[in-house]
Amino acid sequence: MKYEIVEIKEKTLVGLKARIKEEKTAHDTIWNLWKDLYSEKGVKNVKDRKNGNLMGVYYNYSNENGFAYDCLTGCEVKDTIDKIPENMIKIQIPEGKYAKFVITGNPEKAVGEFWNKFWKELSKDFSDNRRYTYDFEEYITKDNYEISGESYENMEIHIYISIK
Repeated sequence: MKYEIVEIKEKTLVGLKARIKEEKTAHDTIWNLWKDLYSEKGVKNVKDRKNGNLMGVYYNYSNENGFAYDCLTGCEVKDTIDKIPENMIKIQIPEGKYAKFVITGNPEKAVGEFWNKFWKELSKDFSDNRRYTYDFEEYITKDNYEISGESYENMEIHIYISIK
């Protein structure tokens, strides 16, 4: 799996959050966040978006009483956003160094395959450098604000892993 080391500037996001505590229910919990993001109370209500891309963020990692983390599905917004939809929160992904992977395909399949491969093949390579602060996926939508149709089957997805 090819990747490049990049420096990113701080990003402000708005979205829906859930705490993931059990690996066996993680997929369903995250899937429900994405479904809710597309509901009437979801991303359509977010003002001051920077672009049409959507993001999945993993952060607030903990090994206390088992592995747990927060997951947010949402979008990048302008720093000056003043109104956040009632059911959403705002977070900042800090500036820093990240390993950036680029994958393409149906996101329902391609992202899961990426993470399975990452944990099996690359996690050892990253064990000393991984920061476990903010890792995120950015779904490139070419500013059309939709993830559907033909572009869905061949979507470009950027995955960022925080490193030292």
